[in-house]
Amino acid sequence: MRRVVVRPKSKITASEDYIKAAEDDFDMEDVDDADGILDAIDDVADNVEDLKDAVDDISEDDVDIAMNNNISGHFIAECSKCSGIFISAVIESDQKLDHVTGVCPLCGKDSDQYLKWVIKDANE
Repeated sequence: MRRVVVRPKSKITASEDYIKAAEDDFDMEDVDDADGILDAIDDVADNVEDLKDAVDDISEDDVDIAMNNNISGHFIAECSKCSGIFISAVIESDQKLDHVTGVCPLCGKDSDQYLKWVIKDANE
């Protein structure tokens, strides 16, 4: 690399000397800082590789929903106070019911619980 020295009203001369630092002398601390930065970059790269390996090792669970349960024939109710939806203890029968009154299992308030839907067994 060549260094060009310009002097006012004089001729241009060239040198074969290398520029070691812009204006200051070469400082060993700069090398230590650069090594530290390179080490930090290497550590981040290693962490990214470890994270990628961990994600690649994850496998999805098999879907295992129990089809035989004790909620078939029960009504799904909606609370008039909190609008929460839950499985009620009321079982479908030949009597027509619009709602029951009691303590909501979700909000704990005394409310009307409107019977909306009936749970039926699913076909596998």
